[in-house]
Amino acid sequence: MKNKICLLLALATALSAGAAKYTIDFNNETIGTNYTVAGSGGTATVVQNPAGTGHVLQMSCAAYNAVPQVDVTLPAGITLGDCSGVSVKIYIPSSGNEQYANYKQLLAYVDGALVFKNTKADGNDEYPNQGDKDKWLNKQIDDGALTLTDAQKSLSTFAFAIGLNDDKMKYYISEISFSYDLNLDDPVLPEKGAFYTGRYRNLFAEAGYTEEQVQQRIDDLWATYFEGDKDTERLYYESGPDMAYILDVNNADVRTEGMSYGMMVCVQLDRRAEFDALWKWAKTYMQFPSDDERRGYFSWQCNTDGSKKGNTPASDGEEYFVMALMFASGRWGDGEGIYNYSREANYILDMCLEKPAKDINPYSSYTQLFDPTEMQVVFVPYASAAKFTDPSYHLPAFYELWSKWADGNNDFYARLAAKSREMFPRFANARTGLMPDYANFDGSAHQGDGDHADFLYDAWRCIMNMAMDYAWFKPADAPYTELVNRMYAFFLSKGITEYHSIYTLDGQDKNGNTDHSPGLVACNASGALACDNKNAWKFVENFYDTAIPTGRYRYYDGCLYFLNWLNCAGRYRIYGPTAATNITDVKSDATEAEYFDLRGLRVRPESATPGIYIKRQNGASTKVLIK
Repeated sequence: MKNKICLLLALATALSAGAAKYTIDFNNETIGTNYTVAGSGGTATVVQNPAGTGHVLQMSCAAYNAVPQVDVTLPAGITLGDCSGVSVKIYIPSSGNEQYANYKQLLAYVDGALVFKNTKADGNDEYPNQGDKDKWLNKQIDDGALTLTDAQKSLSTFAFAIGLNDDKMKYYISEISFSYDLNLDDPVLPEKGAFYTGRYRNLFAEAGYTEEQVQQRIDDLWATYFEGDKDTERLYYESGPDMAYILDVNNADVRTEGMSYGMMVCVQLDRRAEFDALWKWAKTYMQFPSDDERRGYFSWQCNTDGSKKGNTPASDGEEYFVMALMFASGRWGDGEGIYNYSREANYILDMCLEKPAKDINPYSSYTQLFDPTEMQVVFVPYASAAKFTDPSYHLPAFYELWSKWADGNNDFYARLAAKSREMFPRFANARTGLMPDYANFDGSAHQGDGDHADFLYDAWRCIMNMAMDYAWFKPADAPYTELVNRMYAFFLSKGITEYHSIYTLDGQDKNGNTDHSPGLVACNASGALACDNKNAWKFVENFYDTAIPTGRYRYYDGCLYFLNWLNCAGRYRIYGPTAATNITDVKSDATEAEYFDLRGLRVRPESATPGIYIKRQNGASTKVLIK
């Protein structure tokens, strides 16, 4: 019997957090150490992690109702009744188990008394799909699901047993955690956005996690997706000596969505070599040439050999390419050729607004990326697909920056930002806050182009886009906090660890889906940047507890996980045009112009401090030096 256990206590260091955890793991335990098994039949032994690093507990079942047990002593002043839930990280291997080893009942005991088991609505036993085999699963039991007596609620020291109910299977446990609310203040929202203050919130730090924990996850994300196992982890694949692509693993192809997301991750983490490799692949194989009526646009889908699979663009790819290139210009300065980032970004923008390319095909069905009447991004800038929009493609924070940094059409981009901020409340369901995959320009769900009138996979990103705009600019006319709170209330009504990946707009289950997808968990966590109540910490904690996605479906979930981890950690930042070339001395320049600092605020040249500024004259913007 094991008497001593390893404790990891994640407590807030200041009164700014909303939740904390008491976690038991086995990393410092000697391999071969045995733990007690509640019930009779089976062994619980410390072994090497079969799918990662460190030590874990291996449970070998030999009887029903037998699960591994640990001794728990909660922090001073905390009782079991104070805990908002308990979670366990479980790994169910395929090897050595029968086909349905992941369809088992989860059990939990306190001092030998059963306090939880999976049951159906009618109270009968249930044996649900606990998740995919051969990956670490985080299973959480909320306090409302625990059948605790008053005496059990008062306990601070007790024996706790948890595991899967079977008489002949093997599984592993890496952590058992008890969460509790510190009952502290609601989040403090900033008065101004980070664009004006330069301060980016770290939601994880506010929720009580350490900087070391946050940075370790960033390091793990990079190691997984850019350097990890090529079959089960990696998304970044080298292609020749100086190119690379982001792979949609399940579909075995390359998409502008993933390429532009990958570039954004690289510029945020100061990884220029990988950024340039991705950009060269996209520029070489995906962008349509100057003699094509689609010039400047990108094929949304290519094979890994560079051959095109898609004939049209997907609008979000162009948007992210532009923003990533602008940030690259601001962070690293412009290089030569295709690495003149600001020139490449402005070329894409110009080509997005020039369609149809009349000198090539005046009757072309290819349209502008943004409908000039509706002032909204179109789903696809081609024929009837340009007659509606995708709410998750609305990126007002990007448009706002383009209005300040682009070489032209600055007022147009400012109007785009304003329109998108106006549209999010129209897209949102009045009760749930959920938004559709596709929408008409009036905000109603778009019918008739596939099953996309409900809250599906594209729509996950709407809350991320609103949160980014709130964090960077906090526009006064956009009700982001109310929209996020409405969505949060809906998801919490389904259970913070149990809500599904897709719903009808009014919140009904759809297509039998029961996944709790990491990509949606990640996007929802970013929404906490605009949340003004303690619900924020529940979504941040759910994100922290969610393992990095690996395996066949890691592409979309993984991209969203990485971007939103950076966003929640305060590491998704604005990099303005501070390293530009061709800067002139404003003293020798024309005087009939307007001058703005890199935040977009108007200045008078004679009273400005020395530095780089933006000059706007006759609809064009150039960068100037005020000495």
